[in-house]
Amino acid sequence: MQDYMVTPAAEQAKEMCKAVITGRKYGRMGQIIGDPGTGKSSLAAWLAGEFGAIHIECWAKMAKKALLQEIAREYEAVHDVAMPQTGSADTFFHRLRAAGLDGKLILVDEANQLSWATIEVLRGLSDRGAGVVLVGTSVLSRTLKLAQSQIYTQQIRQRIGAKSVEMKPVANVAELAAYVLAPRFGQVTKTTAKMFYQETGGYWRSSVELADACTRLMQNENLEKLDQDVVATAAAWMARAA
Repeated sequence: MQDYMVTPAAEQAKEMCKAVITGRKYGRMGQIIGDPGTGKSSLAAWLAGEFGAIHIECWAKMAKKALLQEIAREYEAVHDVAMPQTGSADTFFHRLRAAGLDGKLILVDEANQLSWATIEVLRGLSDRGAGVVLVGTSVLSRTLKLAQSQIYTQQIRQRIGAKSVEMKPVANVAELAAYVLAPRFGQVTKTTAKMFYQETGGYWRSSVELADACTRLMQNENLEKLDQDVVATAAAWMARAA
């Protein structure tokens, strides 16, 4: 993702992924958590490109076989090897293990959609050499603390340890100007940056969407500089489309 805006949190997540890949046995798991709209999925896609990682996106009530099948399909695409797409969950698990997992990074987006029992399968892949990073909302953290499955989820939490990055809205106007606006629009006035921040609340998804709208407006009107009028007009476009 060449247009990805690398923030300090993204750099922190990159270092965390390195620690996951090179970690000791039974310690190759990490997590990225955050509220919706804070940029977790964009970050996961960027990290996948940086590491040549297997990157999947989960869905509600995703079963073990479907999870392993998605990982196998992405393994095939990333590493350009034949990976049969038939068999049981156990078959897929052993097929992946035989393919060689050492040094491979698996990014599991929307991991909050998974049950603890399905996440336990990912722990199994991690114990066999893969680096596994779970990406999801705070629901993921609650799943890993369920009392009825604590004996299993405790093992997962121990493998994650301190390898956790929390995604939050951009902290302030200056950070937004530096990491969101400047890479795309160059230097903007403090007043313009403040308006942009107020419109988006510092949330990554909203910031990207508003930046896209500003870019389209500037292209349509042959404008070269982002200013308050552009931000206000683009925000009004978005409000009408919502």
